[in-house]
Amino acid sequence: MKRILTALLTLCMVFALALPALAEDAPSSTPTTPTPAPQTSDFRVVAYTVTDVAGGEVTTVKKDDHINIVVQIADFNAGQLDNLKASNIAARINCTDFTFTGTAEVGQMSYKQDENNGYYWNYNLLFRDVVYNGTSQTLPINVSYAGTALGYREQPLTLGQCVLADKENAKTPSLMVRTSGYGEVVTAGEEFTLSLGIYATDGNENLNDVIVTLNLPENVSLSGGSLTQYVGTLTPKATKTLNFNVLPSAGFSGTVADISVTLTGTGADSGAAANATPFTVSVPVTQPDRFEVGQLEMQDTVNVGDTASVTLSYVNKGKRELGNLEARLTGTNIGSESYQYLGNLNAGSEGSVDFDITPDAAGTISGVITLTYEDANGKIQTVSKDFTATAEEYSDPWGGMDPGMEEPMPEEPQQTGLPVWGWVLIVLGGAAVVVVIVVVVRKRKKAKALANLEAEDNDEDI
Repeated sequence: MKRILTALLTLCMVFALALPALAEDAPSSTPTTPTPAPQTSDFRVVAYTVTDVAGGEVTTVKKDDHINIVVQIADFNAGQLDNLKASNIAARINCTDFTFTGTAEVGQMSYKQDENNGYYWNYNLLFRDVVYNGTSQTLPINVSYAGTALGYREQPLTLGQCVLADKENAKTPSLMVRTSGYGEVVTAGEEFTLSLGIYATDGNENLNDVIVTLNLPENVSLSGGSLTQYVGTLTPKATKTLNFNVLPSAGFSGTVADISVTLTGTGADSGAAANATPFTVSVPVTQPDRFEVGQLEMQDTVNVGDTASVTLSYVNKGKRELGNLEARLTGTNIGSESYQYLGNLNAGSEGSVDFDITPDAAGTISGVITLTYEDANGKIQTVSKDFTATAEEYSDPWGGMDPGMEEPMPEEPQQTGLPVWGWVLIVLGGAAVVVVIVVVVRKRKKAKALANLEAEDNDEDI
């Protein structure tokens, strides 16, 4: 034990003599815990620190930067050497990713005992003025112990502060909607498929976690699925087609549904967010065409040469105005064909159209009333209604005579002698004479009675 203590004291004195030269130029920063998981071998990197050449700690190292690297080593294999000196340690960097000539400076050596009563050497290595070439983050540390029986050691160290040149100069693709489609006609209350072609522009890295999100206007929704679709990875100049099932409700009152699209993605190497071109697809939405015609009104029979009327009613049950409504009558045995311009028909309005027909021959009357109009999309629409009737020859119930004239009475044969009316007058005259005679007789009888009565009165007075 005494010999061991003597040896340790000697090592401390040697190290004390070598330490001033090392400590004079070494960075003052304390080594930090390395990014990778601790090594399990007997030669371990306990901690490391990256500084600039002035000794200030740095967090980002780019291509062609000059840096200092301080590495703390724990070597359990060297624990058998109780007299190891700094002059025995030669540490190098042998790779093209980092440029460093010579050997590292060794300092702060200590001989320690671990929890299992094993011994190991702990020391720091200073790699001064290392040039980073930007091609890798892995720093291989090579250590050999001159004048000892220990073999060659190599320990890779990953420096997370170093930025790869291809990442630093990475050209991250942008995202854009290159194509879109929604079919020929989109009608309120009916589902349609919105197709989007998502395109990644030119670049030198892939895009990861590409996500597409729709923003829908009021009264427009998806009939199924999610407003957000995950695309995943897109390579530069690649296109991915996505479909969304969209449903404008029957209550959608606008003429256009503006659907905006949001795109996000991240550079696979650089981690930079992809630029996304704002995009909005404008989808024309029409209301269902609900123009309807009613029952056609017309008498069943028409006399040849007479004029009859045929009437057809119509109504606009839709929510949009109909334009340039026209009506046309065609057919056979109707007289002449007719045309009427009815103008625009507002939503919820109704009307009717009348045509006169004059058949010119007995038999069947056949005709068609055709209504033509422009729907909300400006397309010409046509609705037709057929009709038939019978034309009959005129039948005269008076046999050709004017119903205002009386039929003459048949002539009676002429009579000879006194006409009847003469006999009538004679009879009437005789009756009158009789009446006069009766009256005269009565008057005379009355006068005689009065005279007799007066005479009787005179006799009594005497």
